[in-house]
Amino acid sequence: MNKKIVAVTACAAGIAHTYMAAESLTKAGKKKGYDVKVETQGSIGAENILTEKDIKDADVVIIAADINVDLMRFSGKRVLVVKSIDAIKAPEKLIQRAYDEATVFGAKGTKVGKVTLGKTENKFVTHIMSGISYMTPMVIAAGILLAIANIFAFQENELGQIVNWGFDTSTQLGFFMSKLFEVGQIGFKLMIPLFAGFVANSIADKPAIAPAMIGAYLVNDAAYLGTETGGGFLGAILVAFIVGYLVKGLKKIKWPKIVQPLLAIMIIPVISTFIIMVIVTYMIGGPIAGLMDSLYNGLTYLNETYSSAPFIVGAIIGAMIGFDFGGPVNKTALIFGTAVFTDTVAKFGIENANFVPGTAAQAAISVAPLGIWLASVLFKNKFTKDERVSASSAFGMGMVGVTEGAIPFAASNPVQMITASVAGSALAGGLVSITGCKFYGGIGSPLGTIIGYIEQPIPFLTWILCTFAGIVVTALIIGFWRKPVAQNEDLTEEDEEVTTISEVAATVVREERELFTENHIYVDENSKTQDEAFKFIASIAKKHGFVKDEIAYYNGLKEREKEATTGFNDGIAIPHSKNETVISPGVFLVKFKNPIEWDSLDGSKITTAFALTIPEDGAENHLRILSSIATKLVDDNFRNTIVKETDKKELYNLVSKIDF
Repeated sequence: MNKKIVAVTACAAGIAHTYMAAESLTKAGKKKGYDVKVETQGSIGAENILTEKDIKDADVVIIAADINVDLMRFSGKRVLVVKSIDAIKAPEKLIQRAYDEATVFGAKGTKVGKVTLGKTENKFVTHIMSGISYMTPMVIAAGILLAIANIFAFQENELGQIVNWGFDTSTQLGFFMSKLFEVGQIGFKLMIPLFAGFVANSIADKPAIAPAMIGAYLVNDAAYLGTETGGGFLGAILVAFIVGYLVKGLKKIKWPKIVQPLLAIMIIPVISTFIIMVIVTYMIGGPIAGLMDSLYNGLTYLNETYSSAPFIVGAIIGAMIGFDFGGPVNKTALIFGTAVFTDTVAKFGIENANFVPGTAAQAAISVAPLGIWLASVLFKNKFTKDERVSASSAFGMGMVGVTEGAIPFAASNPVQMITASVAGSALAGGLVSITGCKFYGGIGSPLGTIIGYIEQPIPFLTWILCTFAGIVVTALIIGFWRKPVAQNEDLTEEDEEVTTISEVAATVVREERELFTENHIYVDENSKTQDEAFKFIASIAKKHGFVKDEIAYYNGLKEREKEATTGFNDGIAIPHSKNETVISPGVFLVKFKNPIEWDSLDGSKITTAFALTIPEDGAENHLRILSSIATKLVDDNFRNTIVKETDKKELYNLVSKIDF
């Protein structure tokens, strides 16, 4: 089966580099026996457009462009982005680079500078997240059961005033709810050992689970330690890593064959449990418990003393969640929120637990993808068709609390998306914290107010309003930041009727003026520098009536050269300028008596130039002709002949063979 490549080429002017890059990639692909399809995005618009099937079937995507190319339709595909010159200079090497270096666009782990989106390669965080993934179902189940039971624990007097907290076990409902509350407490008591067990499992596999769970239980049992509180989440993490790497070390020992069948189920677990018991009892238990006690007492003090503290903490956690869309910063915030919640539940009970960081993290999770979707609805003219499709997918992911739906947009516009996401996520995190929302479990999105359990001042509404505020801020920043995309709408009959007489006259003049004649061939005997060559080209363009202002056209040639060199291989250049002074498209062939330094692709001096005049409004048929010149120059025989030939008639015949 042939290897399949799709590519997009585009340059600043949309003429020369665009088509030469396309031709180079096509020829290099054929030489290698690959199936290559190239879409060109030139001044006349997109040609040879890639279909959904082309993209789906492709092994890799090459974007050889000097302008911004919309990558949304390539989400999930391996993409390599380079300059158009890379495709012209070394197309075969570029194809190989694509297979070796292309990365999946818009997937977890996408890198933008030093920021990794949606994924962390940090092993420490990876192991902890593994433990959290196993612990989360227990947290949700225990939290919701506790919350439901807690509703029935508030006892009222005859006037409807709450006078006591506790379960009236003399009734069947009261007895059942008291047991339900106990079940929830057991869940919270077991979740930290469960977390530690699976962190250790991530490090050293199954033999590490039992000793890590036992060690984490001990480090969180205040009665066993003889302290006021346990070691909390931090103690569990420490135990999990000690056990994990201890077991990993024990597995490397060359044990006698006779005991090897018992290693995983008895010998290693027993040794590890004994060692971690000693470490917890005599080394880390007391100090960790004292540290955690001080930390959470301090956090509680801040929340109770400073009214703004919940908003500030919530905003910081929200901003971290929105920063890298599931990357290491996002995961750190999620871990911190989970740790504070679980530890304060264990220390103070569910009634006095600190919900702020965990609730803020959940409120912020869906802001970025839902903000993108809302922006695509409010600012349709600033999103391409492909981007609107991706935004719809982001909506679906955001509604179920998956931040990663924003990654394709962040990969395309990192500064814009990270700024908008951080601002909106920080606001959502701060608002749910200052209003006193408590997230027990469920989906981290506006939908969480229904699917899950969130305690909030105004049932259902507070959570929705707080998260929606963050979503709106994100959408507005994206919408106002973006520029409108090109709208290819057909002229209406009314539009066509307002064409002025002068415009019609200009069109007639353009049609009468021939694109290329034998009189357009010149030998420049005097120019020795690129600047002098530009002045000569501007003078002949004015002489033949192709430009209104010689100086303006000369300046246009210089400005175009700053964007990228127009010098190609074997001494040929295509200097051109697309500006308002150009009256009509034209082609001039200039042979330089003195080879000119031009910063060409192969470093050679220029002896032959195809000088082009391009109207600012870019008549489509003429631009198509001009692009065919650039394509023709890829032909080695044509290029060599045009450079060596000196006879004017032969040169005219040669250029006339171009498919105008």
